[in-house]
Amino acid sequence: MAKSALLIGEKSDIGVTIKTYLKKEGYVVTGTTSSTLDLSSKESVDNFLLKNNKKFNSIIFVAATNTPKKFLNLKDKDFDYSYDVNFKSFVCILKSLISKMPTNSNSSIIIISSLFSSFGRDKRFLYSSSKHFLNGAMKNLAIELGTYRIRVNSIAPGFIDTKMTRNNNSNNSLSKIIKKIPAGRLGKPKDIAEVVMFLLSSKSSYITGQELVVDGGLTAGGFWGD
Repeated sequence: MAKSALLIGEKSDIGVTIKTYLKKEGYVVTGTTSSTLDLSSKESVDNFLLKNNKKFNSIIFVAATNTPKKFLNLKDKDFDYSYDVNFKSFVCILKSLISKMPTNSNSSIIIISSLFSSFGRDKRFLYSSSKHFLNGAMKNLAIELGTYRIRVNSIAPGFIDTKMTRNNNSNNSLSKIIKKIPAGRLGKPKDIAEVVMFLLSSKSSYITGQELVVDGGLTAGGFWGD
């Protein structure tokens, strides 16, 4: 029987690539976009859960919003939107679906996090703090869901060549960053998708509660400056 995966955020550059890899491995993929699942809307989340009340072998969370803005300029609506999209709605979805996940197979929850789950950066308060929330959730879920044979891990991409990365960093800034990456380049979405597939496989059956950093060696050199 084919395995099923819920991919939240299938239209992002990383999400599209993950979906391609999943299908190659024979997964039946239920993907979401901002039009089929608005993570900023409780009504949309509730409606999605009503329509997708089924078992998934794996749940992969890719969706995120990241609009750089100074902390002192943030409004209440900015906090609500970012935390709903990047964290709160995903936790609500998990709470509803976890009890239906198969517990006698290699079930897995994977969160696409960020280097900003461990580091900060100017104008990234909301993005960074929400990724910190996700990382804490991942560790605690790994402890509690281990009893049910459900593994929970996160992947922290470095600077991946995506539309979000290029929208939020000038060419000059990216050039400076690339010079600090031992691998000598920006990451590619496939670099993340291949780690996702490893974490879904039986080859990683003893890995849970971990954040895998995929950054080309950037953080091996410590903190970078803008």
